[in-house]
Amino acid sequence: GRAKDARLELVEKSPLDDRNYQALTLRNGLRVLCCSDPNADRAAAALDVHVGYFSDPDEVPGLAHFCEHMLFLGTEDFPEENSFDAYLTANSGFSNAFTEAEDTCFFFSCGTDGFAGALQRFGAFFRAPLFTESATGREVNAINSEHQKNVPNDVYRLGQVLNSRANPQHPYHRFGTGNVKTLLEDTAAKG
Repeated sequence: GRAKDARLELVEKSPLDDRNYQALTLRNGLRVLCCSDPNADRAAAALDVHVGYFSDPDEVPGLAHFCEHMLFLGTEDFPEENSFDAYLTANSGFSNAFTEAEDTCFFFSCGTDGFAGALQRFGAFFRAPLFTESATGREVNAINSEHQKNVPNDVYRLGQVLNSRANPQHPYHRFGTGNVKTLLEDTAAKG
Protein backbone atom coordinates (compact mmCIF):
# COMPACT_ATOMS: atom_id res chain seq x y z
CA GLY A 1 0.00 0.00 0.00
CA ARG A 2 0.80 3.66 -0.02
CA ALA A 3 2.37 3.74 3.46
CA LYS A 4 4.98 1.16 2.42
CA ASP A 5 5.83 3.02 -0.79
CA ALA A 6 6.20 6.62 0.36
CA ARG A 7 6.91 8.91 3.27
CA LEU A 8 4.54 11.91 3.46
CA GLU A 9 5.99 15.32 4.24
CA LEU A 10 4.47 18.59 5.45
CA VAL A 11 4.11 21.42 2.92
CA GLU A 12 3.86 24.99 4.18
CA LYS A 13 1.77 27.34 2.06
CA SER A 14 0.36 30.84 2.16
CA PRO A 15 -3.03 31.17 3.87
CA LEU A 16 -4.25 32.82 0.65
CA ASP A 17 -3.33 29.81 -1.48
CA ASP A 18 -6.41 27.62 -2.00
CA ARG A 19 -4.57 24.81 -3.80
CA ASN A 20 -3.86 21.48 -2.11
CA TYR A 21 -0.30 20.18 -1.84
CA GLN A 22 1.19 16.87 -0.92
CA ALA A 23 4.90 16.14 -0.70
CA LEU A 24 6.28 12.65 -0.43
CA THR A 25 9.47 10.71 -0.84
CA LEU A 26 9.14 7.40 -2.63
CA ARG A 27 10.99 4.30 -1.52
CA ASN A 28 13.46 4.76 -4.37
CA GLY A 29 14.35 8.25 -3.03
CA LEU A 30 12.37 10.19 -5.63
CA ARG A 31 10.97 13.35 -4.03
CA VAL A 32 7.53 14.34 -5.31
CA LEU A 33 5.43 17.45 -4.88
CA CYS A 34 1.81 17.21 -6.01
CA CYS A 35 -0.34 20.30 -6.35
CA SER A 36 -4.07 20.16 -6.98
CA ASP A 37 -6.20 23.07 -8.14
CA PRO A 38 -9.76 22.00 -9.00
CA ASN A 39 -10.26 25.22 -10.99
CA ALA A 40 -7.29 24.67 -13.30
CA ASP A 41 -7.86 23.91 -16.98
CA ARG A 42 -4.24 22.82 -17.53
CA ALA A 43 -2.00 20.27 -15.88
CA ALA A 44 1.78 20.06 -15.80
CA ALA A 45 4.62 17.90 -14.58
CA ALA A 46 8.37 18.28 -14.35
CA LEU A 47 11.19 15.95 -13.42
CA ASP A 48 14.65 17.16 -12.51
CA VAL A 49 17.42 14.59 -12.54
CA HIS A 50 20.55 15.50 -10.63
CA VAL A 51 22.77 14.80 -13.63
CA GLY A 52 24.07 17.53 -15.88
CA TYR A 53 27.15 18.25 -17.95
CA PHE A 54 29.38 18.06 -14.85
CA SER A 55 28.71 14.31 -15.10
CA ASP A 56 29.83 14.02 -18.73
CA PRO A 57 32.81 11.74 -19.23
CA ASP A 58 35.90 13.71 -20.23
CA GLU A 59 35.97 11.93 -23.58
CA VAL A 60 32.34 12.81 -24.52
CA PRO A 61 31.54 16.47 -23.80
CA GLY A 62 27.82 17.12 -24.26
CA LEU A 63 26.66 13.59 -23.41
CA ALA A 64 24.09 14.71 -20.79
CA HIS A 65 22.65 17.20 -23.28
CA PHE A 66 22.50 14.46 -25.92
CA CYS A 67 20.65 12.15 -23.51
CA GLU A 68 18.18 14.96 -22.77
CA HIS A 69 17.35 15.14 -26.49
CA MET A 70 17.15 11.38 -26.99
CA LEU A 71 14.68 10.71 -24.17
CA PHE A 72 11.94 12.45 -26.17
CA LEU A 73 12.39 10.14 -29.16
CA GLY A 74 10.61 6.90 -28.38
CA THR A 75 10.28 4.43 -25.56
CA GLU A 76 9.47 0.73 -25.34
CA ASP A 77 5.82 1.52 -24.56
CA PHE A 78 5.56 4.33 -27.15
CA PRO A 79 8.19 3.61 -29.83
CA GLU A 80 7.15 6.22 -32.40
CA GLU A 81 9.67 9.06 -32.25
CA ASN A 82 7.09 11.84 -32.20
CA SER A 83 4.38 10.11 -30.15
CA PHE A 84 4.83 12.30 -27.05
CA ASP A 85 4.75 15.56 -29.01
CA ALA A 86 1.78 14.33 -31.08
CA TYR A 87 -0.11 13.39 -27.92
CA LEU A 88 0.63 16.74 -26.31
CA THR A 89 -0.38 18.66 -29.44
CA ALA A 90 -3.68 16.76 -29.52
CA ASN A 91 -4.19 17.80 -25.89
CA SER A 92 -3.20 21.49 -26.24
CA GLY A 93 0.18 20.86 -24.71
CA PHE A 94 3.91 21.33 -25.09
CA SER A 95 7.14 19.97 -23.62
CA ASN A 96 10.74 20.96 -23.29
CA ALA A 97 13.88 20.28 -21.29
CA PHE A 98 17.20 21.87 -20.41
CA THR A 99 20.59 20.62 -19.25
CA GLU A 100 22.67 22.62 -16.80
CA ALA A 101 25.86 21.92 -14.87
CA GLU A 102 24.39 19.55 -12.27
CA ASP A 103 20.79 19.04 -13.38
CA THR A 104 18.64 18.18 -16.36
CA CYS A 105 15.00 19.20 -16.12
CA PHE A 106 12.21 17.76 -18.28
CA PHE A 107 8.72 19.27 -18.24
CA PHE A 108 5.38 19.35 -20.03
CA SER A 109 1.96 20.95 -19.82
CA CYS A 110 -1.37 19.97 -21.38
CA GLY A 111 -5.12 20.13 -20.92
CA THR A 112 -6.33 18.36 -17.78
CA ASP A 113 -8.18 15.68 -19.77
CA GLY A 114 -4.91 14.53 -21.37
CA PHE A 115 -2.77 14.63 -18.23
CA ALA A 116 -2.94 10.94 -17.27
CA GLY A 117 -1.91 9.81 -20.76
CA ALA A 118 0.83 12.43 -20.96
CA LEU A 119 2.19 11.41 -17.57
CA GLN A 120 2.25 7.75 -18.66
CA ARG A 121 4.24 8.67 -21.79
CA PHE A 122 6.53 11.02 -19.84
CA GLY A 123 7.32 8.35 -17.23
CA ALA A 124 8.34 5.94 -19.98
CA PHE A 125 11.22 8.31 -20.89
CA PHE A 126 12.96 7.39 -17.66
CA ARG A 127 11.86 3.78 -17.43
CA ALA A 128 12.56 2.45 -20.94
CA PRO A 129 13.96 4.92 -23.53
CA LEU A 130 14.93 3.47 -26.91
CA PHE A 131 17.97 5.55 -27.99
CA THR A 132 17.52 4.37 -31.56
CA GLU A 133 20.34 4.53 -34.06
CA SER A 134 18.08 6.33 -36.54
CA ALA A 135 17.46 9.21 -34.11
CA THR A 136 21.08 9.48 -32.98
CA GLY A 137 22.46 11.19 -36.09
CA ARG A 138 19.57 13.61 -36.32
CA GLU A 139 19.86 14.61 -32.66
CA VAL A 140 23.63 15.08 -32.88
CA ASN A 141 22.94 17.39 -35.83
CA ALA A 142 20.22 19.18 -33.85
CA ILE A 143 22.63 19.71 -30.96
CA ASN A 144 25.27 20.94 -33.41
CA SER A 145 22.77 23.41 -34.89
CA GLU A 146 21.87 24.59 -31.39
CA HIS A 147 25.58 25.10 -30.66
CA GLN A 148 26.17 26.97 -33.96
CA LYS A 149 23.18 29.23 -33.21
CA ASN A 150 24.73 30.08 -29.82
CA VAL A 151 28.27 30.81 -31.08
CA PRO A 152 27.61 34.44 -32.10
CA ASN A 153 25.75 35.14 -28.83
CA ASP A 154 27.97 37.23 -26.53
CA VAL A 155 26.52 35.76 -23.33
CA TYR A 156 27.17 32.23 -24.59
CA ARG A 157 30.68 33.16 -25.71
CA LEU A 158 31.47 34.72 -22.33
CA GLY A 159 30.29 31.52 -20.65
CA GLN A 160 32.61 29.47 -22.86
CA VAL A 161 35.54 31.78 -22.01
CA LEU A 162 34.80 31.35 -18.29
CA ASN A 163 34.59 27.57 -18.72
CA SER A 164 37.89 27.44 -20.59
CA ARG A 165 39.60 29.57 -17.90
CA ALA A 166 38.44 27.32 -15.04
CA ASN A 167 40.73 24.77 -13.45
CA PRO A 168 40.95 21.89 -15.98
CA GLN A 169 40.47 19.42 -13.09
CA HIS A 170 37.08 20.96 -12.21
CA PRO A 171 33.95 19.95 -14.17
CA TYR A 172 33.11 23.64 -14.79
CA HIS A 173 35.95 23.55 -17.34
CA ARG A 174 33.89 21.20 -19.53
CA PHE A 175 32.09 22.04 -22.75
CA GLY A 176 28.54 21.14 -21.76
CA THR A 177 26.56 21.68 -24.94
CA GLY A 178 28.34 19.26 -27.21
CA ASN A 179 28.51 19.40 -30.99
CA VAL A 180 29.16 17.09 -33.94
CA LYS A 181 32.88 16.99 -33.15
CA THR A 182 32.54 15.99 -29.48
CA LEU A 183 29.54 13.68 -29.82
CA LEU A 184 30.23 11.95 -33.13
CA GLU A 185 33.58 12.64 -34.78
CA ASP A 186 35.77 12.34 -31.67
CA THR A 187 33.93 9.28 -30.36
CA ALA A 188 34.11 7.58 -33.78
CA ALA A 189 37.86 8.32 -33.96
CA LYS A 190 38.30 6.66 -30.55
CA GLY A 191 36.27 3.63 -31.64
